[in-house]
Amino acid sequence: MVAPAYAEPTYVDHELSANLDSTFAFEGPEKLLEIWFFQSENDIPSHCDSEGLRAIPLKKWQEILDLVSCKILSMKSSDYMDAYLLSESSLFVFPHKMILKTCGTTTTLACLDTLFATVEKYVTKNGSFASKNVEKIFYSRRSFMFPEKQKHVHRDWKSEVSLLNKHFDHGKSYVVGDFTSDDHWYLYSGGTNCESDEASASKDITFEVLMTKLDPLKANEFVTSRKPGSESLVEESDEYHDLGHDFGMETMRDTELDSIFESRRRLLSESHLPSPSLSDSMELESVDDSPFEEVEKDSFNRLEFVHDAFSFSPCGFSSNSISSQLGGYYYTLHITPESGWSYASFETNYPFNDATANTTVVEVLIKVLSVFSPGRFSATLIADQTSEASKPFESLSSCCAELMKFGYKKQDKIFYDMRGGYKLLYLNYQKC
Repeated sequence: MVAPAYAEPTYVDHELSANLDSTFAFEGPEKLLEIWFFQSENDIPSHCDSEGLRAIPLKKWQEILDLVSCKILSMKSSDYMDAYLLSESSLFVFPHKMILKTCGTTTTLACLDTLFATVEKYVTKNGSFASKNVEKIFYSRRSFMFPEKQKHVHRDWKSEVSLLNKHFDHGKSYVVGDFTSDDHWYLYSGGTNCESDEASASKDITFEVLMTKLDPLKANEFVTSRKPGSESLVEESDEYHDLGHDFGMETMRDTELDSIFESRRRLLSESHLPSPSLSDSMELESVDDSPFEEVEKDSFNRLEFVHDAFSFSPCGFSSNSISSQLGGYYYTLHITPESGWSYASFETNYPFNDATANTTVVEVLIKVLSVFSPGRFSATLIADQTSEASKPFESLSSCCAELMKFGYKKQDKIFYDMRGGYKLLYLNYQKC
């Protein structure tokens, strides 16, 4: 299905993409805003547009994102969502919720008033919809590398929380990890759902990996020689394409970021995994370099994605990957490879808690780490507290010995039983 705001399932701004110059980009860690306007797609009231947030036109999303200081490079649609690749990270729009992830000095929270006015006009059809009525709100970010460069309320977590509390009810703020270090994580949650501690039927889950101190050789794969401008805009057979997207897809294939969820192989035995004792400068091997045996998968379990990727000039990378299987899900990656402040992030709502899931949260974590070999990383898993959700929490919380084989030592493992029927697991690891 294509969102009603579009005639085609794909949109690309080739001119903007060709001319985008990211020379002065520096702050990798993103601000992540997730708002549930309705409990689910099936809970959109009858007086609202049945397509929910997907009824909002492209032009209006552009106006909202202008307030955030970012632009839409391209968009892909699936049966369940629209995935926008931005000049600073990503936007995912479902009928009932939106997820906005932006890096750099973006002003994410500056869009809230316009966002709700737009929802009233296009979703509730000029009916009232106050921010106090949202089902769920999550806002999170890692500690910034250059906090003094941020703008407005984003210079300080307390200021961000104060602004959020003006818009949303039942807000609660968390600072997770070692606050005395430069590597901790902030989370704000709220919304009417927080009035109850009962788990919803949404089976909501988000897994995020935030990585710093990337291996220089790995990071160099996300540096490009192309120059912004007319030479990056190519016309063939009366159709345009741009080298940013072309190189992005090439990079995605070369680094195997397009196959994060491929589960056609598995380890033969633990004895073949590398041991930190083999080297003082232990590096994660590529998953494909480890001994595996082929495992046949029937067509039902094979995952199919629509990928959208962009290679920035002179360096950097972003990608969105979406699927209509298992209820519709995404994964997204963003890389800032500069030496001294290198950073990469991975995020997905893949249903590890579903009985039909064909991979585990630990398998995906190891695949992601193999691409970047970070010196340090944190991982967060947030899910509503259904019985099905326990398995990914159990496997991730007990993976310390597995990660030690790849040279990673646990620094923190923190568990929160949150309001609104959610639980949170936070892990922080450092290379030995």
